[in-house]
Amino acid sequence: MKTINVRELRSVIPRLAQTLAEEEELLLVSNGQAIARILPAVERPRLESMQWLRDMVGQEVPDSTPMIREERDRR
Repeated sequence: MKTINVRELRSVIPRLAQTLAEEEELLLVSNGQAIARILPAVERPRLESMQWLRDMVGQEVPDSTPMIREERDRR
């Protein structure tokens, strides 16, 4: 991990991808305080299709009123 200040960051930006490949992580400091970590982007795997859920939501939902009344009557 390399520590750089804002001024140094401006000079690194044109070759940021190369710098991250070499350092893996940059710590950005301002007035001696760490303010950000710069990491290479990681591609996330795509989620599987949720079509089954969309199809289920489209179905008619039964009325729960009778079940609630029965439950209240039992108490």
